[in-house]
Amino acid sequence: MSNEVQATTLPITRRRILALSGLAIASIVTGANSAVAGGDAPAAPAAEDKDHKDAINVAFVLGQHNTLIDVAGPWEILSSSGYSGGAFNVYSVAATRSPVLCDDGRGSGNSHMSELPVSGLTVVPDFTFDTAPQPRIIVIGAQTGDDARERQSVEWIRRAAARADLTASVCTGAYLFARTGLLDGRRATTNRNAYDDFEKTFPRVKLVRGVRLVDSGAVATASGLTAGIDLALHIVERYFGRKTAQDIAQYEEWPGAAWRGS
Repeated sequence: MSNEVQATTLPITRRRILALSGLAIASIVTGANSAVAGGDAPAAPAAEDKDHKDAINVAFVLGQHNTLIDVAGPWEILSSSGYSGGAFNVYSVAATRSPVLCDDGRGSGNSHMSELPVSGLTVVPDFTFDTAPQPRIIVIGAQTGDDARERQSVEWIRRAAARADLTASVCTGAYLFARTGLLDGRRATTNRNAYDDFEKTFPRVKLVRGVRLVDSGAVATASGLTAGIDLALHIVERYFGRKTAQDIAQYEEWPGAAWRGS
């Protein structure tokens, strides 16, 4: 049997395509106008660090209702990075392992969407706050929950962040993040539709408007929705360098360039 015939019998999946391609990409992705806003003495990126022997733990904090793309977008980027020289171990954590709804606000009390049928994705968190491995990176997407669960989330984020490299939020996940006090005195951003309310609610946070994401060293924040993808690519760049992040962006057909550090 010829090599050509043998090759065609192999199962073709997008992960296999990515692995076999080696991501040999020479083109430069363009398209976004906004750059990363610098923060307060950001930590030096570990761009050329080749000594990562173990995968980097990344914990996504889930509530009772979660904006799906805030989780799925950055999750896809980080989980794909291993095929291009980076390695993240991505998992979800919540107050309990009861299924939670990932949608765009349907059924969560959002005034303009609460009348729509619930059509979100239901997921089971990988770990509870009591059983989750210590992460090096924490990601908080937009979510809602009752007061008791929110307090548990805030307490866990504070505790885990003390031993983490980076804690980050996407969209209005910045509200939960800010309630930990970890953004006080730091530059941060959130969904553009929430600027005024966020600034009023958290006057100690230095809100940055009109940017895609803000890197303040141990903390980072992204604006709305798809900005979580830029945040994740920026994280890949911080740990494994621009080429790895660029390769992932090209593979994911992501045209934006706002993830690039200065």
